[in-house]
Amino acid sequence: MQFEVFPTARRGNDVRVTWGYAARDLKAGNRVPVASDTAYTVNGHALICGMTGAGKTFTLKRMVREMSATSDSRNPVRFHVFDVHGDIAIENASSVMFSEQTDVGINPLKLSADPHFGGVRKRVQGFMATMNSVMRELGPKQQATLRNVLYDVYERHGFRQDDPSTWAVNEDESHLMSDGSGKLYIDVPLAEKDSAKSLGARWDAGARCWYIDAREYDGAITRWPPKTLTRTYPSISDVLRTARYIMKQSFLGSGQEAITCLAAANKASAAYQRKLLEALRKGERGFSDEKMQADIDKAKQKAIEAYTEYVSAISTGREVDDLLRYDSTDVLKGVVDRLENMNAIGVFKPKPPPFDPNASVWRYDIRALGLEERKLFVLFKLQELFAQAVESGEQAQPTTVIVVDEAHIFFDADPENPLNTIAKEARKFGVALICISQSPTHFSEDFIAAVSTKVILGIDELYWRGAATKLRVEEQALAWIKLQKSMLVQIKSRGAPKNDWHWVVIPEMGHG
Repeated sequence: MQFEVFPTARRGNDVRVTWGYAARDLKAGNRVPVASDTAYTVNGHALICGMTGAGKTFTLKRMVREMSATSDSRNPVRFHVFDVHGDIAIENASSVMFSEQTDVGINPLKLSADPHFGGVRKRVQGFMATMNSVMRELGPKQQATLRNVLYDVYERHGFRQDDPSTWAVNEDESHLMSDGSGKLYIDVPLAEKDSAKSLGARWDAGARCWYIDAREYDGAITRWPPKTLTRTYPSISDVLRTARYIMKQSFLGSGQEAITCLAAANKASAAYQRKLLEALRKGERGFSDEKMQADIDKAKQKAIEAYTEYVSAISTGREVDDLLRYDSTDVLKGVVDRLENMNAIGVFKPKPPPFDPNASVWRYDIRALGLEERKLFVLFKLQELFAQAVESGEQAQPTTVIVVDEAHIFFDADPENPLNTIAKEARKFGVALICISQSPTHFSEDFIAAVSTKVILGIDELYWRGAATKLRVEEQALAWIKLQKSMLVQIKSRGAPKNDWHWVVIPEMGHG
């Protein structure tokens, strides 16, 4: 059996974890450590399996402590720990609890400014893919409509799909114009002031700007966006307000009314023609129905008036194209319902969490969220972390470590799942992914194939056969494990001819 014994010399910002001691050598009286060191391993990813009572939380805490202690103090590693039970208490960690009652959250519409990996189109694509994978999938028409709404919202906020120079914002600056009194200032052009006033907007002479009570910013008034001092990324609430407004335009707007009137005129004319043909087949000559003709004339006149009103109301020159892009009111209603459900979760908010920038460990306490809500939160946050890593460029060693507890909640076979993407592509950008669950069968094949270090703390006999198949480990080795006493560890090292499973004795809990 080959064991990993690494030199003590540090090499850059590599991080190291000592799992325990080789069982065979310990029996002979020699303490030979079995360790993972990112200076030698294929990547920094790790998989940890253990049933209840096997010591997963203890092992995780020790991992974080050792990785933090062995990293380069000039460029310390940042740990992002997703805690689904609220029980991963790590010393000196900065913790934030997320729920619908807190005023902070994450923004899944935040863009990456990288010209190759980021931008509007990729963010819209990633947002919709994650939403569809977790929630009930939208139909094709609803997806097309939501995509158009998202593109329009980004355009409205100053982010153009075809111009990478518009993708970045300075998030350290204050964005929203506010005086702290509950006023929401809105950007109303001079020519539209009377319309805004009729909807409740009031003029602030000191600020020289129109405003409305923030609690009343809903419905037609949202056609005017909030006044900002700098550009800001749109949020779910921004998209929801826009979708609601478009739906109301579709249902009540002149364009929709004109099309309805035209359809009524066509229907009346078609009915008259059918009746005329029927009379001709019966040999009736000189057929005439004054009431039907009057109905046709009335319908035509109503359509003419509706179209006249619609044409007179044209202001942007894009009204017809906009109407066609949003399909129908029913389709828009489905999109609005989905956005309502996401907004109701209460954790997709533009105000970022107040993590301590000097703390090496950021702990996301998501115990208050439901199962579906947790998955949306974690997958969207992982997309953001991966985008940030890509923007920072390639790294020789890990600078970001992501820890996902109860990983079976978040994994699936979708190659676009952020966990699978990070496992396959994030190593060169300095991201290490540590996933914890009760069985190897909970992990995707993409992750198992990519991960460098696999740790089995002890799994229930029910999962032995699946583990033997997925991890190529003998059931005899699984039976050797004693909870909190011994474990199996496999480490993929660069240049190593094979990757044996190491039989490892764990240092006593609370020691070494």
